[in-house]
Amino acid sequence: MFLLIDIGNTKTKWMLHDDKSIYKQGTFFTEDIDQDHFEFDEKIKKILISNVAGFEKEAILKIKLKNFSCPIEFIKSDKKYKYLLNGYQEPATLGADRWLSALSVSHDIKKPAVIVSVGTAVTIDYVSYDQKNNRHTFEGGVILPGLHLTKNTLSNDTADLKNGEGVFQMPPIDTANAIQSGFILSVLGNIKSFFELASNQLKDVVIILSGGDAELIHQHMDEDLKKYVSIKKDLVLEGLFIFAKS
Repeated sequence: MFLLIDIGNTKTKWMLHDDKSIYKQGTFFTEDIDQDHFEFDEKIKKILISNVAGFEKEAILKIKLKNFSCPIEFIKSDKKYKYLLNGYQEPATLGADRWLSALSVSHDIKKPAVIVSVGTAVTIDYVSYDQKNNRHTFEGGVILPGLHLTKNTLSNDTADLKNGEGVFQMPPIDTANAIQSGFILSVLGNIKSFFELASNQLKDVVIILSGGDAELIHQHMDEDLKKYVSIKKDLVLEGLFIFAKS
């Protein structure tokens, strides 16, 4: 049994996975990582972890996992893994979550892809595909503040913009709606730009949406773009499982 852990900035997701299927899974707030979330009777043969929440959370988790007498591996980005190349200028600086998401997509989909994760931060990445050599390349992407981070930043740093619940509206006619709509339009615009970039180089491009606000973005997409979209919630954990099996 493998224990797979995805430590995000806001939430941590975990999964117990045998060689074929998911056995158990759960989620907790990353700020509560010092609590006892991993008390299993099952025999764990390896633990694989993705961490984007900083060294302190990594150190705490190591202590919480010390009772498991098995190897523990924190996955880092590399220049290459199997059929996936890393086109980042400094490959080691690519976030483990983006690398693992690209690995998951490249393992399952033999097409170029725009990978969108909509969480605390929004990442929009382009992965190309070389059909002749059956090889994907992580080509790069952008990072934007997520919805809650956008609201908090505007509320904290701008006197007249308060952190309220808004809805998408065109054109927006109140402040909460203006912030909500601005965020959604920004994400959609970036997705469209990367989709057009990918489509100009290769045909048959897919868009993969993940993250807590994936559904929010999906519901506001144009129908002509929606037909290329799949929603996959656990890309990072799926990428960890690929490492676990190797």
